[in-house]
Amino acid sequence: MRVLVVFFANSGHTRYVASEIARRCGAEMEEILDARPHAGACEALRYIRDSLIGATPPIEAALKDPADFDLVILGTPVWAWRVASPMRSYVRHNAQRFKQVAFFCTEGGVGDQLVFTEFGHLCGRTPIATYQVIEPYLSEPIQQAPLLEFMARLKTT
Repeated sequence: MRVLVVFFANSGHTRYVASEIARRCGAEMEEILDARPHAGACEALRYIRDSLIGATPPIEAALKDPADFDLVILGTPVWAWRVASPMRSYVRHNAQRFKQVAFFCTEGGVGDQLVFTEFGHLCGRTPIATYQVIEPYLSEPIQQAPLLEFMARLKTT
């Protein structure tokens, strides 16, 4: 099965989790990049506003076609209880190209179910697995059991 991990990362937490998932399942990776210039502290406010209003900002063109993969794993940080706006743009442009999906998010402790529900609506698909990572505990053993469960569900397809 060909697997693609697609993620948007602003601070690096989501990138770390995406790398770990890709390494464990032998997946290829695609990082979504915001096409807008970065604006320092104003950038964070723009991202929160975009998430709250459901914006789809311009993103850099993806290098990999998700239609070439059996499973696309989508990852995002949680911003204002929503999918990060650049990831929303990617999903809206590519949802019809996904065969199967799984979702993960990195966050401070709340919002995962809202993000997974939003991802499901954007994709028009039910995920085969979901994984929530609470950012302060990324490298802690407490996160390993949920990661192993997520990986096991990916292999059942």
